[in-house]
Amino acid sequence: MKQIIPFALVAAAAPALLAAQTTGSADCPRCQVAPYFAGEGGFVGESAGYGGSDEVEISVVCAETTISVEVQPDSDGIVRQLLNPANRLSCPAGAAGTLEVDNLKPGGWYWITDDRNSAVAPFIPKEAIGNEQIDVTDPGGVEIHTPADGIGTYVKEVSTGRVGIIPRIVPTRPVPGCSGMVGEASASDCHLGSADGWRLSVSPSEVIRPLGTDPAKEVVVRLLGENFITNRTLSARGEIDHHTSVEAIQLPVDGGQATGDGEEGVLKWTVTVGADDNRCLPANNDPDRRNEQTITFSIAAMDGAIPALGDDGLETTFTVNCPADDSAAARTGADLVPENPFPVN
Repeated sequence: MKQIIPFALVAAAAPALLAAQTTGSADCPRCQVAPYFAGEGGFVGESAGYGGSDEVEISVVCAETTISVEVQPDSDGIVRQLLNPANRLSCPAGAAGTLEVDNLKPGGWYWITDDRNSAVAPFIPKEAIGNEQIDVTDPGGVEIHTPADGIGTYVKEVSTGRVGIIPRIVPTRPVPGCSGMVGEASASDCHLGSADGWRLSVSPSEVIRPLGTDPAKEVVVRLLGENFITNRTLSARGEIDHHTSVEAIQLPVDGGQATGDGEEGVLKWTVTVGADDNRCLPANNDPDRRNEQTITFSIAAMDGAIPALGDDGLETTFTVNCPADDSAAARTGADLVPENPFPVN
């Protein structure tokens, strides 16, 4: 007896004509593909959220017909989707076709149903299709079907109804991200990133100003990068920008400092935030005392790294606020009261 697993259907199909392809369309390198697809079944996976969109696009190609739909994940980002004649996301009479899914994280899997059992297999990243492929061993006594130029084989033992899908793609070792100096081992045979791999982090992102002679507060800005190499000592110059009404914000070393072992990032800057009692003390009745002030830290250029920064550079912001009314009033009151108002001598 064939077991059917129920899944909620959320889709609206729209047919289009397209030449059948064993490995799916060529314009979706980030897609996940089924190594073998025929007839009907279903899949599960998690939305990758590419481009800020949670929608997952499904394309099923059978003969000269392509059906594509977009489905929304649940509140946990999971997509559960049936592929059957009711939603036209299937191939007729068990005929072989292709299944391709966009905006899906690695780890998704699918199944196709036979007359007595279902065969389950993982999706394969489309970028791996160019890897070496193997021929599946035929022990005899089973039915084996590999579509022409297919990346998977369907195996069935007729006497028992057992079925399975065997991917033919040979896994390869992931290419590591680049790091270190040019000429070092970690800077060769590696994946080099792009300007998008550079970013700034700021901590804390909100600062409460000190009062009076209290020590200045510090904000640490770090330059972080992914998959880059250096051809000399890395250097970058930071700048701070704010409204003319903002006082006591200092960047003592605009060239930054190299981070130490185990520290996050490659360069760091320390911005100091001092007191602004004219604005912050309640007794001064500054109308903007409750309004936060925004400080922008930016890097316009950087030298010594490949890839370099993008043309727009980098920037991040943090905010500066006056203390709450009770803190400021308490400090003001404490300064006005002598240490011992009632001397005994």
